[in-house]
Amino acid sequence: MFAPTIPDSDSFEFTIFTPADDGDFTTLTLPQLNNHIRRSTRTLRNRLQSIYTDSLFVAAVARTYSLPLIPNARAGDWYVPPLQRAVGGSTYFKSTDGHTNEWGFSLRRLNLGLLSIAGEHNGAIIVDSTRRGKRLRRRIRLGDILLISKRFPDSLAKTVPIWISVLNAALFPELFPAPVLYTSPLAVTPHEAAAIETLLPRFLREFLELGLDLAVLRGHVTKPLRPLFITPTSLLPSEAPQFEEFTPLVLVTASRMMKGEGTEGEYIQGAGDDHEGWASTSGLTPGIFWAHHESILAADEETISTVVSAAVTAGVGDSMGEEEGITLVKPTGNIFIAPLQAMARGSFATSVVVNCSLAPLSLVAISTPIPPGKRGNKALRLAAPGLITDLTDAVAAGRNIFFVCDSGNDVAPAVALIFLSLFYDDDGTTPPLLPGRADRRVQVRMYGSRETRSIKRTSSDDWRGYWRPDRRRIQRGAC
Repeated sequence: MFAPTIPDSDSFEFTIFTPADDGDFTTLTLPQLNNHIRRSTRTLRNRLQSIYTDSLFVAAVARTYSLPLIPNARAGDWYVPPLQRAVGGSTYFKSTDGHTNEWGFSLRRLNLGLLSIAGEHNGAIIVDSTRRGKRLRRRIRLGDILLISKRFPDSLAKTVPIWISVLNAALFPELFPAPVLYTSPLAVTPHEAAAIETLLPRFLREFLELGLDLAVLRGHVTKPLRPLFITPTSLLPSEAPQFEEFTPLVLVTASRMMKGEGTEGEYIQGAGDDHEGWASTSGLTPGIFWAHHESILAADEETISTVVSAAVTAGVGDSMGEEEGITLVKPTGNIFIAPLQAMARGSFATSVVVNCSLAPLSLVAISTPIPPGKRGNKALRLAAPGLITDLTDAVAAGRNIFFVCDSGNDVAPAVALIFLSLFYDDDGTTPPLLPGRADRRVQVRMYGSRETRSIKRTSSDDWRGYWRPDRRRIQRGAC
């Protein structure tokens, strides 16, 4: 008969359950227990450790393909250290443009700077991730092998392929009389791909209506674009492949796919996604993280908050290259966009400076404080009429006008876009008669594309989202 072993009294440990103050035991429901476990797992330390782990895979892909790394703004920024990313390289392909039945080609996020980088290096690598995403289950029988699909963010699975199909048809009409959609069968079903293809002719027509110089864009890439889909479970080639017939855009999903809540031990899938919810309170940004990642990753759960706070206070060193200089918005000769720190250098006594930052400037400026990101939408709409009135005389006098915000690629371009669309013709030199035209949608899109090309690195926030010409028209004196 089995006799249980009784431990020694010195080594025996037991737990005492203490009732709540009211005398009743506190019980948790299953959803509450799941939430508690999820919060205890998704700590700041676990997130940053997971990001660093995924970044090693991204670096391995870059070494394998010998192509420049370009983070897809917001989530992708966390996985590519600033010193490893392509010079001036950043894209903003939103997942919402790839959501089922919401497919779109954004005329406010043209990402045309990607063409010059891909053309110069015969390809590029775009990095993104997602903590959740539609898992597509498709059963493909290959003998006795059953393949189950991987998980991709919609930005890479559909938004980028839509963009590629439109750009190929616009730049290489001799090869693509009609847009052709390239997707992964492990990410997009044939039914969904067919539905997207019905929309491509309209997306192409709207892009061509912008009136961009296609010859200039064609000069950047000599071969059509083609997407390649890579995840951490993909088999990487042993040496860099050569692509003779097309320009590859290697679309890398940085994170491993986890079941259930997207966690496994301390690993968090898509840890860099939705950073507004976990990084904004501490002030941590991708640039600050990578500037101080060694000390941050060495911290434990008890000390990491203190270490991150010290890193935020220290900021980013000059070597990280996050600060951009003053940018002239072409083809104008007097409209500039600049980060706040750039205004500390040089003289602007004869210029008009519009400070859109919440922080004050040491020089004379028109103060128009607008919060960054989505919070600034309402503030921008309220501030626009008065600002337009204040700048009328400056336009008539031909003075230089500087639009300034913290980074130089968030609020300032949005304010400048409204201003350009109201006061300048398409050639950027002759102010139109006031009050402006009744409908400026095409002109807004045109200047939006020009600002994108002028600014080397687009923001992680879609600054053109501040201004939606199809929802609200701003005219001088009639706002």
